[in-house]
Amino acid sequence: MNKRETDPTRREFLVGGGALAGALVAGCAHAPPASPKPPTPRGSETPGRGPGDDDKPRIRAYRTLGRTGFRVSDIGYGCGRISDPNLVRYAYDRGVNLFDTAEGYGDGDSERMIGQAMGHLERRKVFIVTKLHVERADTEQSLVERFGRCLSRMRTDYVDALYTHAVAEVAMVKHPGFHAAVKRLKAAGKVRHAGISCHGPRRKDEHTMDRVLLAAVEDGRFDVMLMVYNFMNSAPGRKVLAACKEKNIGTTLMKVTPARLEHRPFNPDDPAEEHTRLLRLMMKKKLSREEAVEKLKQRIEGQRREQHEHKEVVDAFVARHGIKSEEALKKKSVQWALGDPGVCSVCVSMNDFEALDTFVPLSGTRLSEADERALERWAAAFGADYCRHGCAECAGRCPADVPVSTVMRYAYYFTQGRERHAMERYAALGGAGGARCLECRDPRCVGACPHGLSISAQLLSAHQLLTLV
Repeated sequence: MNKRETDPTRREFLVGGGALAGALVAGCAHAPPASPKPPTPRGSETPGRGPGDDDKPRIRAYRTLGRTGFRVSDIGYGCGRISDPNLVRYAYDRGVNLFDTAEGYGDGDSERMIGQAMGHLERRKVFIVTKLHVERADTEQSLVERFGRCLSRMRTDYVDALYTHAVAEVAMVKHPGFHAAVKRLKAAGKVRHAGISCHGPRRKDEHTMDRVLLAAVEDGRFDVMLMVYNFMNSAPGRKVLAACKEKNIGTTLMKVTPARLEHRPFNPDDPAEEHTRLLRLMMKKKLSREEAVEKLKQRIEGQRREQHEHKEVVDAFVARHGIKSEEALKKKSVQWALGDPGVCSVCVSMNDFEALDTFVPLSGTRLSEADERALERWAAAFGADYCRHGCAECAGRCPADVPVSTVMRYAYYFTQGRERHAMERYAALGGAGGARCLECRDPRCVGACPHGLSISAQLLSAHQLLTLV
């Protein structure tokens, strides 16, 4: 085939859809790659580079992924939801060479999209991660068999890293079946490195993200890690990044863009659709309409009062710094993460071509000092509205044992375009979600969040977001 046939333009990818995203957020400053070029050639070539590409948004910086020696793009592709293999091809042609997927993303659909794009990729120039959710009962053989299906879906002979996915307990770091499977697959040339990801605890008897990942650092068998890290939730991640740097472990990030759940004011005489659904649910719990209205009013208006305490700060912030949209905040959040020299790659979920054209140009950029201060002010203004991923401070305070962190993580997925996945995972909790707050009168959760979050109001908002009742 000639170059024209193997390197289609964006117009050909789009098949009539969309236009290029706008310019970078004001204040972006280009910076050189974070680390010098290592002796190993793996990953040092620019993927997908072709004649006439200089005017297109593309990756500008590559960083060495710890002791793997591979040079990965500082913007990685978080493949939580991919519906079109052309997205993978387009990302590759713009220089993205880190693709992070998992067997559970879309029940294998994410891996299938990578597989359908594989013929377009030069395999040695990309670093592909997949992940298995490991349970206590899993054995070496069961994991090897599941991994075989991953390879089949991705149409590749090997992965660069196999992760144990969403580990929430220190004991699971040493899972014998996982490590035996990795050893066997390495010997067969099907896995090159072992990795681990952690979102933090799902239940009160599980462990914080930093505790799990620091245990993985000490274990010594993991070459790469995927962790939560953002400007509103940085303390746990900083501990892990420092430990990984000392051991030369590669670090990639997820959930770098903190999300807030907005709360509409409650009008009992003319309630919004989501409030009407909640009232009906509460009345099914044997509450009168008057009791349900009063209870819902207290929950939602309590959260609104907390938001309004910061109104003057927020208004001044927006007027001065112009962060008026979620997209603008996301861009600055990614740049904040790129500014940490301990970070190898930021895995961003990019579900369409517009998202790729929005985030790929952030490669090699940093926040200005003014933008750093702007994010500090944003964190101060909205600190009581954001449930920090991986935080477990409120665990055990809910009398119904609602897994608050897990529910809020599903709400985050919903806001990031993974609506179906989020709703399915929430439904799988079997009623152990925000609906419990509809009939609860126990005050133990009040004040349980050290950041001032109104837990019941957030859970109610998440419930109405994640259900169709």
